[in-house]
Amino acid sequence: MKVIAPIAITEAILADSNVGEDDNPAWNAGTTYAAGARVNVLSAHKVYESAQGSNQGHDPSTDDGTWWIEVGATNRWKAFDQRLGDQVQNAGTITYSLTAPSLVTGIAFFNMAAAQVRVQVTDAASNETFDVTQSLVDATEIVDWFTFFTTDIDGFVTEALFTGLAAYPGYTIDITIGSGVGLARAGQIVLGKVVQLGATLEGTTIGLTSFSTKQVDEFGSWTIVPRAKSDPVNFDFAMPASGAGRVKRVLNSLRDTPAVYYADESLIGDLGAMTYGLFQDYEIPLRKAGVSIVQLEIEGLT
Repeated sequence: MKVIAPIAITEAILADSNVGEDDNPAWNAGTTYAAGARVNVLSAHKVYESAQGSNQGHDPSTDDGTWWIEVGATNRWKAFDQRLGDQVQNAGTITYSLTAPSLVTGIAFFNMAAAQVRVQVTDAASNETFDVTQSLVDATEIVDWFTFFTTDIDGFVTEALFTGLAAYPGYTIDITIGSGVGLARAGQIVLGKVVQLGATLEGTTIGLTSFSTKQVDEFGSWTIVPRAKSDPVNFDFAMPASGAGRVKRVLNSLRDTPAVYYADESLIGDLGAMTYGLFQDYEIPLRKAGVSIVQLEIEGLT
């Protein structure tokens, strides 16, 4: 079992992108806004919606909610806002160029709608040290020659994980998410250093928590309101008892920070044993010698 301790993306890190911040007009102190009007506050990279009419001269970034309601991140910054359900989108491709502020050895992608994703790493001397492209076409239904010729490939996996890279401080990380046609979308991009916690054991479970409401009336008619969902994973993993202090330090540093938890690189595509979220409580049984078996419940973010 491993975790990617995430790096918070700032303006100093995000060097370039083909995704604009023009999804709404920029807020202007001299403009009068009607109720429901949306604006971008570029200094904060956030979108606000006017809570009432005749709204003029009230700065959304300092308002207490009387005049403006925060909606979320601007389109460009949705990939780094810790909200998987709110996707960045762009016609054809989404590109980001990031400057590594510290060592990056893993990059994870969530809630994507694209045909492929490519990650390139370039060092300070403009030498390319990593260039890997992953196809997101879901071909798991193809198991023999019959299904090869009869299966329509119209599904795509929504997650991707890149490890084995080493982007040191100052290196450039270029990300390209391609849809082929139509809009490319991505819910979240998380990058940071990969840390080994232990060896994933049989008994690890994946699941889904739905926040949709489903109600049936007295006549048997259903009313369904689709809402967000999360992907919880309950990990069972083994670790040397002598390493309990190190694992405790790693987990304690992430107690209030969403991070990427996954079973193993080889298990991501087939089993879906990767999630972006927060762990609940944990306990590490101490053994005088030998191996400790740990259970870690991760609540996925929406």
